[in-house]
Order: sequence, then C-alpha cells, then structure tokens
Amino acid sequence: MRYIGYSRCSCGAITITTDEGEYSCLEKDRRRFFHGLDLRRLRHYQDTFCCNHCVNHYGLDLCGCGSGEPFGECDAGLDACAVPMQALGQYQRVRAADAFN
Repeated sequence: MRYIGYSRCSCGAITITTDEGEYSCLEKDRRRFFHGLDLRRLRHYQDTFCCNHCVNHYGLDLCGCGSGEPFGECDAGLDACAVPMQALGQYQRVRAADAFN
C-alpha cells in the first residue's frame, strides 16, 4: 500500500489517502494504525469541518455497526460490533458477510 496524502478534520480525525482507498481514525490513534508514517512526506490536503469519520462513522477505530462508538466500546450487541468499521488491507467498509468472518 502506498500512502499519498492526508487531511485533518475539526472533529479530531485524520484521513490518510492511499492507492487502495481512504482510511480514517482519530489523530490520537494514528500511530496505532500508521506507525512509522511520516506525514511530512505526504501531500497535505485541505483540512475540513466534516469528514467520513464524524459524519458517516467510518474509521479504523470505530465500531463496525456504524454507531460511531469506539471499537470495543459499543454496547449495541450486533454481529457487526465484532469487527471495526475499517481494517487496513482487508476491506473498505463492513458488509454483513464481514461480521461473520
């Protein structure tokens, strides 16, 4: 996977653009998912006031059910809660079939 650029949102999330798609997480979780990634080497896109992380509850650190709760902290009890909304290199968005794998 090749990293291309990034943007930050006022909600506290960062979105990293790769040649495989876009991945979002809270800035405080960035090193957990993108350890060793030097943002100074990437194109910095315009910062936003709304992003997929805060608007669509779409991120590496968010629950797969789409509740917007952090992964592992959601109490919805749905099958999709067993997986995060995004996973690097596995899938771009949770589908019903992903929850059972």
